[in-house]
Amino acid sequence: MIYLFHYLVNHLKELFNAYQGVPLCGIFYTAAMRAGVIGIPTPYKIFGEFAGLPFWGGGLTLLAAAPGVGKTSWMLRMLFDAAAKNVPTAIGCYEHTEEELKYRISQQVTAMLAGPHGEAERFAKEDKLAECGNAVLLSLDDRRDTVRGLEDVLLNTYSFPQKGNALLTIDYLNRMPVVGLTGMIPLELRSGEAAAALRAMSRRHEWAIIVAAALKAESFYLNEDFNLGHLLGDERVPYEADRVLLVSREGESAQCGCLNLVVHTLKDRTGPTRTWKLQFWGERFYPALEAEFDGHIQ
Repeated sequence: MIYLFHYLVNHLKELFNAYQGVPLCGIFYTAAMRAGVIGIPTPYKIFGEFAGLPFWGGGLTLLAAAPGVGKTSWMLRMLFDAAAKNVPTAIGCYEHTEEELKYRISQQVTAMLAGPHGEAERFAKEDKLAECGNAVLLSLDDRRDTVRGLEDVLLNTYSFPQKGNALLTIDYLNRMPVVGLTGMIPLELRSGEAAAALRAMSRRHEWAIIVAAALKAESFYLNEDFNLGHLLGDERVPYEADRVLLVSREGESAQCGCLNLVVHTLKDRTGPTRTWKLQFWGERFYPALEAEFDGHIQ
């Protein structure tokens, strides 16, 4: 008992010396931070990893790249993976028709079965395509299909959850129409408003949203030193996003049309940034992960 008393006295002396001159509120704040590190769960609860990228409910990701580098194709593979795992998923595209999106998915399935340049057996291909049969493909009009309109269609026509896990991919941010009090918001301000509306929608329904974003023209051929300032649009575009990825070329395309890519994380609220590699198998519109590299391009 005496030993315990002396232990407590000495411990209190150590605390007093450690926090001497610190306001009482500061002591409580420090204690709360320690408790948070130990006992408060992360708000970023991953519900799936699709095409090599983890997703959490309520998160907005921007995927930026120069034209022709594979933004749409990577998002289509994410859509396939999510649908195959019975996650409600959709792509809203201002760039391509539904027929073009279906064709790209069909070519990606061929790549999954037969590699970058092989041919898959017809029935095997049909069976594989059936795995993403519940995915929603929407060709959108940049004169009328707003964020709110897209939200209503997903909820009321395609039974997306009011709250719950779902993946929405959009191609692309800079063409999304936004209506203000005096009519359509000018193009130079539209991207930031669209990003803010998408972020609000992701949190309202706890959906994961990933949207393609354009780069400024002078950034198309950079190989390094990327930053958030290279995104096209006003400063709200990167500010609103929880995660910003930028895909760049590594070297020239091979004779077969395939290309090495590098993915740069410019911002990530869920953890440390990282850089990793992809290959774009051009003939098949397929973003291959590192585990799938077959050595046919260097």
